[in-house]
Amino acid sequence: MTEMSQEEIKRLILKLEENHPVNEWNLYGVDLWPHIRIQLYLFLLNLGVESDKEVVLNNKTSSKEDWFKIKFRMISRFLSAIKKLHHFFKELKPKQIIFFGGHFHRTLQNGVYFNRFFDPMIAHHSLHKDIYFIEYGKVFPNSFNENAIISLHHALNSYKLLVKTRNKLSLGKNKSQARLKGYQSFYKKIQKQFPEFESLKIDESSLKKWAFKINNTKGFFLKMYRKVNPEKLLFLSYYGYDDLAAAILAAHELNLKSIDFQHGPQTNVHMAYSYWEKHPDRPYNTMPLEYWNWDINSKKNIELWANKTSLIKSKVVGHPYVTYCLNQKKDQKIDTEIFFSLQTLEIKEMLPEAIVKLIKNTNYKWVFRLHPRSNFSSVDLTDYLAENLVPNEYYVIEDALSAPLPWSLARARLHITNFSGCVIEAMMLGVPSIIIHKSGQEIFKSYFNNEKVIFLDPLDENFENEIENIMDRKTKDNPELTETQIIDPRI
Repeated sequence: MTEMSQEEIKRLILKLEENHPVNEWNLYGVDLWPHIRIQLYLFLLNLGVESDKEVVLNNKTSSKEDWFKIKFRMISRFLSAIKKLHHFFKELKPKQIIFFGGHFHRTLQNGVYFNRFFDPMIAHHSLHKDIYFIEYGKVFPNSFNENAIISLHHALNSYKLLVKTRNKLSLGKNKSQARLKGYQSFYKKIQKQFPEFESLKIDESSLKKWAFKINNTKGFFLKMYRKVNPEKLLFLSYYGYDDLAAAILAAHELNLKSIDFQHGPQTNVHMAYSYWEKHPDRPYNTMPLEYWNWDINSKKNIELWANKTSLIKSKVVGHPYVTYCLNQKKDQKIDTEIFFSLQTLEIKEMLPEAIVKLIKNTNYKWVFRLHPRSNFSSVDLTDYLAENLVPNEYYVIEDALSAPLPWSLARARLHITNFSGCVIEAMMLGVPSIIIHKSGQEIFKSYFNNEKVIFLDPLDENFENEIENIMDRKTKDNPELTETQIIDPRI
């Protein structure tokens, strides 16, 4: 299937939204359009991108296994789950704030795994004992403020086991006969244009199962929130994880303030953050009520649609980690010419021939920064550069965990990327950015009126000369941030 541009994806989604009653789609008290829309958006973004086939494992128990042993193991797990949950809820204490984040949001700083977005606020405002930190995914040993960290799945998996057992006993049976108005027409229209769409499992039957699951999982968070009694909940990316949808749903039910904290670019082609033109007579209950943004452009993009509801707020709070790192190292020495922020594309797409030639011909010192969820290793990158005869002494490769991003970025004269959110962080640090990918040209269109952000096409025959001219005339500006810009999340 042909790859679509971000602008084409946006137009398609908005057309579908305009022509169907998406704001009415609700099952088991769960609003469905945010889930459907974001699934569709991510699907369309990855059209034409090859991915590894999923290995399906056969987890069926051997028929030869003793029936009594199976039942005994099931009962043991059930009783263990009850015990774990009882202990978990018993140990919870009242806190002002609950943060939600993943291990991939952490960096290794002075031997401690530090959440780049939330821990600066916790450290700066001494909130260590006033919060819980819900970590979804794995929990690193030796994490900052580890006494406040809760492994979400450690407790939630026990709850899900009890719910699953209850449902098997038909005490919580899925009995909904509700139909979604106009959904069949919507689904068939997309299915006809994109046959692979079926793999998303958002047909009406699958949506019923999804909503039933979210509604069931909600119970865990309701009980936790009632025990902790937080004033607000902060999420790093509200979308993409079913458990977080349940967490936000529970927050709406208890009238708790739910906040999405910016974790990357939120421009007008990112359909999780842009152009939500249709709402119920209230906010969608699987989306947050507030959006805290790094910069004014991100705030304005949310406000374009949020202001129409009068129920959703958007504000600028700055980037706590950038400010935190500047405060730690106020006099940062510039010892790198070019900082290149990598992403999860193929290496040869991110580093096309023009970039390879630039590295070899100019003798600049380069730092290549791997993405936190990189799909290739530093060895893969070294091999690629070696195959293209790039001398080792011309570059350094940084793991996303090895050094704080702002410290590395602040040492550079120039930042180059395909479409990384580091563009915004570089602006804050006074480092000019060159965007070299057509997707980046779309994503950061609203930033090009700022001379710190420039698009250059690597296929242009003058590409290398343009970079050299920029290096000759560009000097690093003073950072825009000050110490006072680490927001206190309690306000």
